[in-house]
Amino acid sequence: MIEALRSALPQHLQNHLASARELARRHAATPISTLPTTVDAFDDLLTDGLHPGQMVELIGHRSSGRFSTVLATLAAATAMGEAAALVDLGDGLDPEIAAAAGVVLERLLWIRPDHLKQALTGAEMLLAGGFPLVVIDLGNPPVPGGRGAEAAWLRLARAAQNHDAVLLVSSPYRASGTAATGVVKATRGKPSWSDNGLAPRLLLGLSSQLTLEKLRGHQDTRSETLRLTTPEAATFNIVGEGASPSPTTLPCPA
Repeated sequence: MIEALRSALPQHLQNHLASARELARRHAATPISTLPTTVDAFDDLLTDGLHPGQMVELIGHRSSGRFSTVLATLAAATAMGEAAALVDLGDGLDPEIAAAAGVVLERLLWIRPDHLKQALTGAEMLLAGGFPLVVIDLGNPPVPGGRGAEAAWLRLARAAQNHDAVLLVSSPYRASGTAATGVVKATRGKPSWSDNGLAPRLLLGLSSQLTLEKLRGHQDTRSETLRLTTPEAATFNIVGEGASPSPTTLPCPA
């Protein structure tokens, strides 16, 4: 199976693909205290980033910044030397774009299930296998399997807690019920266009609003702004409201 997948990839990416057993052997899991995603607005809402033992759900439709945040999280973890796993139900990952965004492919296990039940089962196995970061991306609707049973999400949240791992769920709608420790909603704002008097106008970027809908132990509701801009290289710059002028650059649409 691994050899068949290798042969389907471009030549320069084939050596980056490894089996789950090989990946776990190369990068034995080490405890992490807090995982900053490098998306300042997201990290601020979650009090300095993602915390081991917790499930966080990020909700958002297309062009809301949701998948860009997933890539930033994977890049942050693998750049720290951690192994990470992406359960890609939406089949949205492009390995070349991920590598350009800073994801270290040698430390990433990529799983492409066909149904939500497979995605949840796979994620639970990865947590039990010692991966310090597991990301589930449900893609865009219609999601195969819908929201799933809340009991399955509760079991998955317990697995993250028992194994002291970070679990990030990226979904177009609220799926995890009461299981998540934190829930952040990304709402797409208005697009920004060039106004140089010439046609056609160029898309300069999008503005997305992040709202903290739930964080266990906190009662306040807070919001932050993401600004996604599109320079010539077709990259997206994500900057939190009031952040430093040096943005995180992600070479893929949100």
